[in-house]
Amino acid sequence: MSTCAVAEYIRGQKQAISADWERAVVAELRELAKLERGALIDHMPEVLEGLAAWVEGRAEDARASFIGLADGHALQRLGFGIELAVVNIEYRWLRSVLLQHLRAVPSSLDVREQLIRLNEGLDHAIHFAVRRYSEQRDLVRDRFIGILGHDLRDPLSSVAMATHHLLRSEALSALDRSRVAMIERAVARMERMVADVLDFARGQLAQGIPVSIARADLAEICRAAAEEARGVHPQRTIELELRGDLRGAFDRDRLLQLLGNLLSNAIHHGEDPIRLEAWEVEDHQAVFTRIRNRGLPIPPELLPNLFDPFVQARKEQKSGLGLGLYIVAQIARAHGAIYQVSSSAEETAFTIQWPRTPLGEVPDRT
Repeated sequence: MSTCAVAEYIRGQKQAISADWERAVVAELRELAKLERGALIDHMPEVLEGLAAWVEGRAEDARASFIGLADGHALQRLGFGIELAVVNIEYRWLRSVLLQHLRAVPSSLDVREQLIRLNEGLDHAIHFAVRRYSEQRDLVRDRFIGILGHDLRDPLSSVAMATHHLLRSEALSALDRSRVAMIERAVARMERMVADVLDFARGQLAQGIPVSIARADLAEICRAAAEEARGVHPQRTIELELRGDLRGAFDRDRLLQLLGNLLSNAIHHGEDPIRLEAWEVEDHQAVFTRIRNRGLPIPPELLPNLFDPFVQARKEQKSGLGLGLYIVAQIARAHGAIYQVSSSAEETAFTIQWPRTPLGEVPDRT
């Protein structure tokens, strides 16, 4: 055998190694089974050549192949929308297939040392690919959030400002005023949708919706949320019930958004009266909010995934993007709150337990 038996074997068995790896990943990963064969295999020959070079001690030549893997294979997978976890499983199978094949190489101290270098080379290749994938994904995320935060919001703000001024004009006829008001409502809805998608992007790609915790009164927040919902839906009955001292440490704007989403969900999917309740527990260490409505129950099969993105509370109703409850869950988690939903023929209720921590944030508490 050659003094570098492992590298020689890899070069001689490239086709067989690639074929076995292809069968393994296609069998396990349905995301890859959908790819054309050229896209599936792409840089595998270059990767194997790079690994052989690494085993031989030609680190610079190997790194060139590994960078090719990162710039080609990893970014191609990202372009196809394939998750990083799937890419990692691809590399796990490559390691497994390689080691299975290399059992055919007669063992010796030198061969065992070469196998150690092979694993080091694989680790380097995976590191380059995962880092490149992550960097490009973050770049796409930042661009996406930038487009939502600026390129879409600014034109909507201009339209909203124009409609506001038009509605104040005495020159408009009653018919024109109603048309401008319709535009104003549509713009407000689009702004909410943009905000929801922006929060979704932050929650999915930036590890959670950011919150700014400060002293706040949940009673005041609930009153504001109920009043806002009544203003948008004056024909609906929205009741408010507050009990106990509801001061604590919250992000007021985020809680207002959360309660608004839950009230909107109840209004669109439920029947009156819509009831918003908030109360303090006896030991003063937590407060609760609950939004209840009557109407058809949520189908049991939807309950386990109701807070996932793009899920609708009713299959037959397709209002909005299905992000409202996902954002509710993200805001609750950011506060360390516990959220749950129950639904029966009598009523549907969304309940959240808000921790009152730190206790020092609660004024006048003994």
